[in-house]
Amino acid sequence: MSLKFLDKTAKIELTDVYNVRLTLADGTVYEKAELRRLFPISDRENWVSVIDTDEQEIAIIRSYDDITPESAAAVKACFNDYYLIPKITKIIECNDKTGMLKIAAETDHGPTVFRIRNRHNDMKIYDPDRVIIRDSDDNRYEIESLEKLDRKSWLLIASFL
Repeated sequence: MSLKFLDKTAKIELTDVYNVRLTLADGTVYEKAELRRLFPISDRENWVSVIDTDEQEIAIIRSYDDITPESAAAVKACFNDYYLIPKITKIIECNDKTGMLKIAAETDHGPTVFRIRNRHNDMKIYDPDRVIIRDSDDNRYEIESLEKLDRKSWLLIASFL
């Protein structure tokens, strides 16, 4: 099977939370295809792999611009749940008294408290000032922009970055 890059002739429809139906131009239909970002942290708008139920790659979406707006909307809807990463909007507390960094924060999905084992490995800054944090339970959180945090939040987190 040769690798296919999807274009506007393909039709992608959301069938449940994590699955889509992919219909190719030749009429081939994949009923329970799954989508995976190839670069989930660094490039969330491009390079999506479409895999079948046997976890074999069917095709790749290079860019949302390559497919129809309806198909792009279905892909994005699928990712809203699959790649749910709460966005931290405010830091309430940040300390490392127990040997693990404890962070209490407000997110776009409500308040949370989590711990980080190794802040040097589990807190990554991406250009220009986006931060991805992985907690001790392997959940991820995002600070979209350090500059956009209120001053108190920035002061609480800055010394640990």
